[in-house]
Amino acid sequence: MRRAIAALCLAFALSAEASTSYSEISDLWYTPGEDGWGMNVVLQNDTAFATFYVYDTSRNSVWFTAVLTATPAYVFSGALYANKGPWFGGPYNSSTVAERQAGTASFTLHDLDHATLTYTIDGVQVTKAMQRLTFKLENYSGVLAGGYSIKSTNCTPSSLNGLEEISGLLAINHSGTSFHIAATDTSGVSCNFNGTYLQYGKLGQVDGTYSCTTGAVGTFGLLEMTPTISGFTARAHGQTQYCTWSGYMGGIARGQ
Repeated sequence: MRRAIAALCLAFALSAEASTSYSEISDLWYTPGEDGWGMNVVLQNDTAFATFYVYDTSRNSVWFTAVLTATPAYVFSGALYANKGPWFGGPYNSSTVAERQAGTASFTLHDLDHATLTYTIDGVQVTKAMQRLTFKLENYSGVLAGGYSIKSTNCTPSSLNGLEEISGLLAINHSGTSFHIAATDTSGVSCNFNGTYLQYGKLGQVDGTYSCTTGAVGTFGLLEMTPTISGFTARAHGQTQYCTWSGYMGGIARGQ
């Protein structure tokens, strides 16, 4: 079920206007059961910079880097490089820096948590099933200035189709897997969201139920929850007794 929801998120990811052009893949990625190696990915717009910490034929640690450009099929691909430089404990000497293209790499995103990595180094091809590494859980508790913007479709009556927005305060109480949001807008309309929190790498996810003082009740999901020092953003979807909807939710921390 979670993979299906995540795939739904990918289905409308390309239409989003954000600091990146694609779903956020910046994270620590690894293969379960294969400790000691992995990949770091940092996404800027439609280009990802990846570093591989792996081992050579003598089992000595070695690093490679790759510059990967996105395609609409959620495949990031490009050249892979081997680098040499000065000893870390000595003075920096640019004349000792050398870089060569050792192969290519591709990173295919299947859903927000799973990807296939294929890379070739000096003629040796490797394919790995990757997923995000959850290093430490986030905590979203606090009061934010924010809200949500959603588009309702398939409504009964059809007059409810269209954009719905609430702008005000988001009071979040997050403890372990328990997640509660009290959203109140400036006109006094409020909604309470209660759900179960899960985390995959840096991204959070909440699934649960909600009710509003307007009489709307239903289910909701938050996907690709991305925290920053100033707040968070998330993709949102759900349904009420009247409509199906999708859009965005987020907020910024209140001034201190």
